[in-house]
Amino acid sequence: MTTLIKNISSLVTMDAQGKLAKVADDMQNIGEIKNGAILFGDNILWTGSTEEANRKLEDKSIKPDTIIDAHGKTILPGFADSHTHIVFGGNRSGEFARRLRGVSYVQIAEEGGGILTTVKGTRESSIDELADKGRNLALSMMKHGTTSAEIKSGYGLTFEAEMNQLKAIQKLKSELPMNIKTTFLGAHDFPPEFRDNKDKYIDLIVNEMIPYVAEHNLADYCDAFVDKGYYTITQGERVLQAALDNGLKLKLHADELADVSAAQLAAKMGAVSADHLLFVSDESIKALKKAGTVATLLPGTAYFIRMPYAPARKLIEAGATVALSTDCNPGSCFTENMQMILSLSVINMAMTAEEALAGATINGAKAMEISDKTGSLEVGKQADFIVADIDSYTDLFYHFGINHVSETWIKGKKIAL
Repeated sequence: MTTLIKNISSLVTMDAQGKLAKVADDMQNIGEIKNGAILFGDNILWTGSTEEANRKLEDKSIKPDTIIDAHGKTILPGFADSHTHIVFGGNRSGEFARRLRGVSYVQIAEEGGGILTTVKGTRESSIDELADKGRNLALSMMKHGTTSAEIKSGYGLTFEAEMNQLKAIQKLKSELPMNIKTTFLGAHDFPPEFRDNKDKYIDLIVNEMIPYVAEHNLADYCDAFVDKGYYTITQGERVLQAALDNGLKLKLHADELADVSAAQLAAKMGAVSADHLLFVSDESIKALKKAGTVATLLPGTAYFIRMPYAPARKLIEAGATVALSTDCNPGSCFTENMQMILSLSVINMAMTAEEALAGATINGAKAMEISDKTGSLEVGKQADFIVADIDSYTDLFYHFGINHVSETWIKGKKIAL
């Protein structure tokens, strides 16, 4: 079954010419085709102009089963949201209201709130209840144009509760068309019962949780929150080394609250991505670039907790691979809308529209190691794309605060949402 969509006002292919990411000046090259056309089955078969498509139809070199007219619409790769926490229990809107009255995120955490509020709700939730919460958010993500996502645990902080989160994510993975990657984040915080014996909790992560996760294929990655007030470099390295020893790949929450050189740890240990990076140093930027570790920026979090934004321009100009993600989570950034992240990126991180789109598509896919099959509309890749009711991709940024996406397609099938 093949489909041809033609008369596309703006077709953004994000053509990387076989490369797995876009860096530096290449982030500006988004492969736009005006009055474009795309032929696909499960995978992309051809892209070009509508004029070329009409010639191919006339000489019968293509024989699509369905032809769709997309006049006045823009088509671009589906968003790849490579850092989310959408499986959790409880609600933290009350804490948000406190922050609006001037109480800091750090202060709330020190009082036993923050992540630990969600820990309580998550521990009290069943696998099905966790999956229900995650499913609702995942469906909304797809409505807003996300076709690939990474989902983390990290709100259980006991063996049973962490495994329940991972099993809930596996349930979503089996039910939803979205491309999903899973990350074990037992080292998100220290649970209250181990506040006075942190090494004992790390022992639990290293000796019991990680081996079980690896043995039962419950996650692709292991992550840790290495930052001021959370895990130290030494503690984080112990967790990450255990993950490597058990065959898991690495991600890292790094330098969000202060520069503790966590990004350098991520680079040293070969992490796939280092995420947040609000306070990343120049030395760490060089290390990320040299190691090929993706710098995943989460401007929604900086916005939501009123923190400085990550130095996107420095990272791009240094040649680092820069991705964008929502960090959708119940405490520090509760949005599943990647279009909102695009707006924050261009306004508050001085990225161009083209750089932001590259960060939200092919580079986000690179942060999940799936950019060989999605993230751009190149022949042979999955037909993962979105249709937006706009004449040009620039309208995604110009007309902000609404959902422009009218259709989401994954592996060549329009998703009913």
